[in-house]
This record gives sequence, structure tokens and C-alpha cells, in this order.
Amino acid sequence: MRVKVCTSCNAVNGEKATYCRKCDSSLEGVAIVDSKVVAQERLNNAVSKNNAKKDENPVVMPRKPVPPTPIYWPFAVSMLSLLGMFILIISFALSSGNTDDQGSAGRFSGGGATPTAATETTSSAINISDVVIGDIADQTYTGSEITIPFSISYNDVVLEEGTDYTATYSGNTAVGTVTVTFEGIGPDYTGSFQTTYKIVSGDPVCDDPANGEIVNFVIRMNAAMLGRAPTLEELVDEVNRLASGESTGLVFADEIMFCEECEARNLTDEEFLSWFYLGALNREADEAGLQYNINLLSGGMTRQDLVDNIMSAPGGEFEAFCNTIGIAPF
Repeated sequence: MRVKVCTSCNAVNGEKATYCRKCDSSLEGVAIVDSKVVAQERLNNAVSKNNAKKDENPVVMPRKPVPPTPIYWPFAVSMLSLLGMFILIISFALSSGNTDDQGSAGRFSGGGATPTAATETTSSAINISDVVIGDIADQTYTGSEITIPFSISYNDVVLEEGTDYTATYSGNTAVGTVTVTFEGIGPDYTGSFQTTYKIVSGDPVCDDPANGEIVNFVIRMNAAMLGRAPTLEELVDEVNRLASGESTGLVFADEIMFCEECEARNLTDEEFLSWFYLGALNREADEAGLQYNINLLSGGMTRQDLVDNIMSAPGGEFEAFCNTIGIAPF
């Protein structure tokens, strides 16, 4: 175990301490030493002082022979016990200094940060859930993944991502709530915790959690058929038209699938149908259904007639999906 010894009061502190736990003096620049070395030095000092005291009062032997001094065994046993207690006190002080370095319970601010079940820590590692994390502002939708330059510290020491911890994001592209999982990197940090932040569009309809599935539908259709996320302006316009009933699921899907940008991708019939299933029906195409529809296209049916027939089927899969997310199907 490595420790810092305060130059002011000689108290033993943990190697990561910045201030003395006894006199609150700064430990900046204080060398880090092995606790065993400190204990041995203090024991040596105690022995040296004891020997010095003995030398100050030398025993003057009488001129005449005297009988041998009897050994008082209870006194000897007591002295040995006191020496053992002294060694135990030093060991306890060193172990307590290391424990104090690890601080109090974790504190979080902003971003809805809440610790989750963190893994157990070792005696020398700091649990990452004990850190302090700064406020996290809402982020504006861009269509791309949004990451945050987090401000994370422990005992006023700023932690570095990639060195002290990792951050894993979930849902950091679409409008809504993003979850970030932090995990400590050993040997200095261990455990894990989660925090959240929001991605917003600035439009009350898009940012309303009740319209979250409509937002996902719009983003998914753009990604599937155009190979990209919608711009902020496209997202706001398309979500508002669907949520208000100005447009229907079928009309919106046709606008995406048969626009010039989609046609410029020159998708094969198999590619077109596979992306249609993912975008409009929110699932992968089953092999039998995919081959059946490819055969219909090979026989002369147009793509628009085929997908419109699928989407407009009364009681069909697309109608059920639209009713679930709260938009008119057709």
C-alpha cells in the first residue's frame, strides 16, 4: 500500500489524497511512499528514543556485590503487550488513511444522473458511481449521433474518458431521451452508473413524448429508403403533418419511396422491398413473402401498386401499425 505522509503533522494519508485528513494541510508535491517503509521508520524512531532515554540515566553499580535483580515477569509481559498495541495502531492508521481517500457517497447533478447497480470495488480502486458529474444541457437534433464532452470529477480531480472510464450511448440520434452508461477503467476506477440527457427539435409537436413513435417512423422511413436521417426541417414538417392528420401513413411512405432521391439510388427489386419492410412495417421481410412480391414485380406489377396494395389492405399489418402509433393509415 502506498501513502502520503503530511509534512506538517506527520499524519498518514492515502496516495490520492490532496489534503491531510488530520490537519487539512495541502499534500501537493508530497512524495508517495510505501506504508511498510513508514511503519518501519516510525518503529525505528520509537526504539531510538527509548534507547536514548536509557543512556541519559546510566545505572551506577554499587561497589559491593549485590544479589541478582529478580525478573518481574508480569512487568515484562505488559511491556511486550504495549509494543504489540503500538504496532497495531500504526497499521490501523495506514489502512484508515487509504479508506479516507475514497470520499463519501456519489453525488450527481443535472441530466437525471442516477447510479445503477455498480460492481464491487477493491480496497484500492474508486467506484465510478462516486464521481460528481456536471449539468448536461438538452441537445438539438442533427440527424447524427450526439455525444457529450462530460465533466466528471472525483475529489476535485477531473477524470479522462478512455483513461479513467468509458461512455456507451443508447438512442443518441433521434429526438427523445439518451441513456449513457459509464464504466470505470481499472485499476484506479471500477463499477458503473447511468445518466440521461435529451435530444430536442425545438418543435413542441416533435418533442412531445406522446409523438415519439411518429418521430421514430419518420426517421426510420428516411433511413431505409433514402439512406440518411431527415434534416431538422424535414423531421418537423413530416411529424407535424402526420400527427395533425394532414397526411396519412400511406401518403407519407409514398412520398419517401417514390421521390427523385430514392429513385436515384437505383435499388434492385429485392433491395427496394427489403427496405420497404424495414421502413414501413418495422420488420425484416420473411423469405417467402419477399420472394412472392419479387415474382409479382417480375410479372409486370409496378412497385407503387405493389406496396400500396400491401399498405392499404383493410385490417392488414400496416393499418395495425399506424393505429398503434396514432396516425391515419390511408
